[in-house]
Amino acid sequence: MTDSIKIISIATLIILFFFCFQAGIFLFSGNRKKINGRRTLIFVEFFTAFLLLFDALAYYYRGNTSLTGYYMVRLCNFFVFICNFSLPFFICFYVCEFINQSNLTFSIIFHPVKSVRKGIPRQLFIVFFLCFTGIVLTIYSQFTDLLYYFDDNNLYHRSAFYSLSVVLGLLPGLISFTMLIQNKKKLSSNIFISLLVYFILLLVGVIFILIIYGLPCINISLGLGSLHLFYSSIKLIEIEFFAMDSGTLAVSPACKPEIAVTESRKRLVRSHLWQTLSITLGGILLVLLIISITGVTLPEKSLVIDQPYSENDFSKSVCVTFIRNADKHWIDEEDPDRTGAQYDGMIYNNMKSTIITDWEFSVSVPETSTVDPGPWNGTFRLVDGNLIVKKPHEEDAENIHGVDFYTITPLKNLGFGCIMYTPHNYHPLEQKILFTYSSILKPLTNTLFDIFLGLLFVIFIIATTIMLFEGKLIRVEEENRKLENTVKERTKELEEEKNRSERLLLNILPKEIARELTAHPDRTIAKEYPNVTVLFTDIVGFTKISGEMNAEEIVTMLNKMFSMFDERAQKEGIEKIKTIGDAYMAASGLTEDPYNEGALKMLRFAKGLLSDVQAFNDNSPVKLLIRLGINSGPVVAGVIGKTKFIYDIWGDTVNVASRMESTGIPMKIHVTENTKAQTLSYYQYSQNTEIDVKGKGMMKTYFL
Repeated sequence: MTDSIKIISIATLIILFFFCFQAGIFLFSGNRKKINGRRTLIFVEFFTAFLLLFDALAYYYRGNTSLTGYYMVRLCNFFVFICNFSLPFFICFYVCEFINQSNLTFSIIFHPVKSVRKGIPRQLFIVFFLCFTGIVLTIYSQFTDLLYYFDDNNLYHRSAFYSLSVVLGLLPGLISFTMLIQNKKKLSSNIFISLLVYFILLLVGVIFILIIYGLPCINISLGLGSLHLFYSSIKLIEIEFFAMDSGTLAVSPACKPEIAVTESRKRLVRSHLWQTLSITLGGILLVLLIISITGVTLPEKSLVIDQPYSENDFSKSVCVTFIRNADKHWIDEEDPDRTGAQYDGMIYNNMKSTIITDWEFSVSVPETSTVDPGPWNGTFRLVDGNLIVKKPHEEDAENIHGVDFYTITPLKNLGFGCIMYTPHNYHPLEQKILFTYSSILKPLTNTLFDIFLGLLFVIFIIATTIMLFEGKLIRVEEENRKLENTVKERTKELEEEKNRSERLLLNILPKEIARELTAHPDRTIAKEYPNVTVLFTDIVGFTKISGEMNAEEIVTMLNKMFSMFDERAQKEGIEKIKTIGDAYMAASGLTEDPYNEGALKMLRFAKGLLSDVQAFNDNSPVKLLIRLGINSGPVVAGVIGKTKFIYDIWGDTVNVASRMESTGIPMKIHVTENTKAQTLSYYQYSQNTEIDVKGKGMMKTYFL
């Protein structure tokens, strides 16, 4: 890591730490005043702030070999990993609070079955298990270098299983993301987008840290995401301020849960399972593909070879030979006690999936030895009785073929050599060799990894296909339910409209006539009834009264009175026939039974009309009087017209009833002898009065 990258990383982390810590303090100060939905966000802000602070300190003390630097680097990296595994749990918990629309307590983690029954998403408990596993592995790594290690210069290095920590950190985010998508309908759009942006920032950070080594990409993305959640929560704080007296939790608008049948609910659970599996596998595949491209940096290894090899030993992952060329040696002319010779070294990489990226070779030599200044494929030095050979780096003068030339790819070898002058009795095969190398694992070159990756890909395709299929079925079922609901609503509306039409029709026609007209709209409806009682009534002096009133007052008066008559007719079972001006016509006994009680019902109705007129007069400045005439006998009834049809009755009975009304006395009930004969046992009548009825001659009539 260059100094400029180190300075940029520390500065970025410190700035983000300051803002996240400030956001946490701001939320914490408000949280103490009243209950709200920001408690979990406080944990998110503080844990993010501490993560950024510890990461900045780890960068600052990186490479510091003092005692303080030794402990600070280890402690800070430990807390960075702890915070990295804790944050996904708090984020998942935060999302669950929005989904459940309540302020949850952390104690639900210890009661998973009970909590799931109350509507807490199952994913929360899976995320908790993964995060807890990551924390346990981090603690274990302090003693085994499982995830990372530090070299003698106090520099941090990723271990072979570092990718496992990335996966354990990524899976909770992917699971929380699927949980967010699955419960989108329960969240308002602004809250959903706010949470979605956080996960997108996290994914970008994961991708960059696998590609770019040196920059704290994940931690920077976590800091930006936490600040984004804080600024998004400002709107909720504003809502809480204006709803302070409501006593409700202002986390999300109320959501009306959908009522689903048992089969649909099971399918939805299966769909959510396949969604989680598909997205999780997709994330794992993405990480594995990036790892396959960039490789996995393995810890530095040292081989101590007490009995040097003269040829490659294929049973060893790395084999190193260093021998004196039997054909190229001579006596040193300047020093007869020394022999000059060409020494040939060979590094064999017998690993199938690992590239040796850097290496250092060391072998003991006598103190009087010297090295010719023209060695090849390495930088050669004599230090304290040892020949040190290192891989040429970019800044070295020996780097004449390019740095990549000196890396050793799988199942390949690299030769190096030099001219060295040593005492005659020096034999390199009798010396101890120390070989130190760094390497990168390229998983795609490993058959087992390829098979594993292929199986994951197949499972991913199957899960995605089933997820899409289940999702399609759910959408079809939702559409069917919507269609069924629409049909039910339309049917209900049609039923209501039908009932309104029937009620309207029954207001115009008798029930039997209405049914017959509905069943046979083209048939001519006409019937003869043997014993129908007909009533006529009109207002006495209506012409004079109406002359003293305007049109609106006249209509209002008639409407009020006739409405009272209509209500009584409906209550007494009387069939209203029609109104003509101030006249009101009604009938009873519209049945084929000649011995009906129509006359008795009509007289009861007529007496009620007199009471209605009296009640009207009590509350009206205009005092009215009515005449009533009643007659019983045979009539013909029928419906006239096709569009504006009307139900009417005809015959002498009707004409005589009309004559009874016109010759009657105000506020008296004037009846014929036929009506009297049918009701004599119920009512008392006056002495008969004879009137002249056109076409009938003199008739005896009576007053009730």
